[in-house]
Amino acid sequence: MLMFRLRRYFITLSVLAAAACLASLFLRPAHSQNRQPGQNPPPQDENVLRINTELVQIDVTVADKDGKLVRDLKREDFELYEDGKKQEISHFSIGTAARQATWLRPTAKTTNATAPVVARAPEVDAGRYLVLTVDDLHLAPGNLMLAKQALSRFIDQQMGSGDKVALVTTSGVLGLYQQFTTERDALKRAINRLSVRERQATSSADMPHITPYQAELIDQNDPEALELAVQELVRELNIRRDQAVPIAQGKARSIIAENTNVTVATLSTLENVVRGLRELPGRKVMVLLSDGFLLGGLRSGRHFDVRRITDAATRAGVVIYSLDVRGLIAVPATMDASQPGSIMGGALAGARSRIENSGVEAQRDGLHALARDTGGLPLFNNNDINLGLQRVLDDTETYYLLAFEPSVSYRDGRYRKLEIKLVNRPGLKIRTRSGYFSPDDKAAEKENRALAKAAEKDKEKAPEKLAKEQLARRDAQVSEALGALFPLSGLPVEIVASFINTAQDGSAVDIASHIEMRNMRFTPTGDRQRAILEVIGLVFDENGKVISNFSDRLEMNLKPAGLERLLKNGLTYRKQVKLAPGFHQVRLVVRQEESPQVGSASSWIEVPDLSKKQLTLSSIFFAAAGEELTATPAGQNAVESATLKDADRPTHIFRRFKSGDKFDFMVFAYNAKTDAKGATDLAVQSQVFSGNKLIFASPLRAIQPEPETGGGKTASPHVDPERIPYLARFSVEGFTPGTYELRLVVVDRTAKVSAKRAMRFTVE
Repeated sequence: MLMFRLRRYFITLSVLAAAACLASLFLRPAHSQNRQPGQNPPPQDENVLRINTELVQIDVTVADKDGKLVRDLKREDFELYEDGKKQEISHFSIGTAARQATWLRPTAKTTNATAPVVARAPEVDAGRYLVLTVDDLHLAPGNLMLAKQALSRFIDQQMGSGDKVALVTTSGVLGLYQQFTTERDALKRAINRLSVRERQATSSADMPHITPYQAELIDQNDPEALELAVQELVRELNIRRDQAVPIAQGKARSIIAENTNVTVATLSTLENVVRGLRELPGRKVMVLLSDGFLLGGLRSGRHFDVRRITDAATRAGVVIYSLDVRGLIAVPATMDASQPGSIMGGALAGARSRIENSGVEAQRDGLHALARDTGGLPLFNNNDINLGLQRVLDDTETYYLLAFEPSVSYRDGRYRKLEIKLVNRPGLKIRTRSGYFSPDDKAAEKENRALAKAAEKDKEKAPEKLAKEQLARRDAQVSEALGALFPLSGLPVEIVASFINTAQDGSAVDIASHIEMRNMRFTPTGDRQRAILEVIGLVFDENGKVISNFSDRLEMNLKPAGLERLLKNGLTYRKQVKLAPGFHQVRLVVRQEESPQVGSASSWIEVPDLSKKQLTLSSIFFAAAGEELTATPAGQNAVESATLKDADRPTHIFRRFKSGDKFDFMVFAYNAKTDAKGATDLAVQSQVFSGNKLIFASPLRAIQPEPETGGGKTASPHVDPERIPYLARFSVEGFTPGTYELRLVVVDRTAKVSAKRAMRFTVE
């Protein structure tokens, strides 16, 4: 049979051989047992230094008078001040777009034994982390469309091959949120899902016509702003002035309340996103695309202290670039004669022009503050959004990292101002963070007392209530992991989702993951080590709706040899799910019960609709030369311990190779058209891209079905046009280290159509 010869020729994969791999490593469904396991020493990240102190790290951008970055500065060129007091610079490093600076990883001291251990993030590597933040709560519909077009061009033409990009919205809609990825197709799909958010309780057609900025002026007793609204009411409703005044003031208060709610929601989302990036080492760049928003009463911190975002950015290493999507504004939109209240004569016409022009600048106040206070740039008055995005990329080519331990640790929770000066380098301009909030010991002590009090109350609670609260904590832990912009790696996990169609099982998605177990806590029980691992998976459609889920609890009961092998090689977990045609995201969370250790990963997968009888390809399946190559869906719950060479990083999941390595890959073509004789005519081309640059393209090769053989004779070729395999070997000889994309283009020369699939791989 054809598949038999494919296995013999390429040593074809089989993932159902898990039982043989687990001879001394027993895994079975766990019963309800609560344990206090010991802790294995966590692995050390070589590129991240750890200290045990109060530390402040500040990234600094320096430019000359022409705005060009200065790249030759040294530690002695800088002086650092906190609240006007000079501080000793204890650490200095230079970062670039291709290589992050060396960030320090503080290990915070705590007296609270029950405090959760924060999951370690991936170590810093090459490339930038870019967070594209679309302020869909403030973007006008037309400007949102412009932003979508510009972002799509950015992904196609400007995004670097090493850049990791995430997409979030200020509305916080889950379906629009895309974790850090290098996958351009996933990012473009997320961009296409952006839409206008309904956010206003008032209508622009309401009378009087009052802009948010005018409403603020009315609230501040500006006579001209009030008179504009009053005269519109008098003219349109034919009422007395004394009747119009309270109507105008009430409308202004309504608009202010609405604007405050939306702006607070926007700033809160920004703060949460920025703080959520703290455990991801290195510098992160956030690009905020917005029409601007009014700070109003927020300037005084009455509703939201904007310094909270600056503090979060300082602690998380995030620099914000604010891009006004409106570009160059020549005439305020509300001066259009078609707008209610725009027809005013005499002094009131001048008053409206003044208010509208001042309102444009006032809407930029928040954008300006966020950028300047975090070391970024406000990018205004440019009608080409992509030029603004390119300015961000250019401005992040080089930066300096300074760190200091405050000479006086006040620990009073107050805001501390930061200032950087250059020594003997006149004419240069510095951009950095404006400050941060110092730790608050009183607040920490209060929190610890509350935790201790809660722990005492737990002793009096019924077991059922404790179990319910434990489940709630577990759900919160899983929810946080699912919502993180980057993979958590308390238990490092990698995941690959692949589409395959077989005659036996039909169409299915094979979810393969590899879990490093070195952070697992094991409890000795006799001559064995025990631990419980929980795997939770959710599948989302493009709109963020959960369409499938699965969960497995695995009990490990290991002999010393099995434990040693597990800690060395890790665990491969596979799941098969049936999904409807469409573009789906699989998010996986792994956690150890009764432990803060959590890992997470995600993968996008496109499931085609084979019922349309159009030429379609399976996912591309990888293996290092000599490894087994799998194209068979796993069972409903397949778990295996890898035993192959270098199996601690299975090739079909990690797809990482050294220069000079060879790897095998396989793809299936479905729904090929046959001619009158029942033959197919398919051809394939292999292409390799680095970013947007094509670096290799093979000649177009015919896909030749292998004939049946037996008894030394060759039988007539038998072709199943529903599933035609193509296998090949590829060498990365001469490839420089980096991330590449393999694209396969299959042409059906009979039907005159083509199909393609792509998969990324890394050369180390």
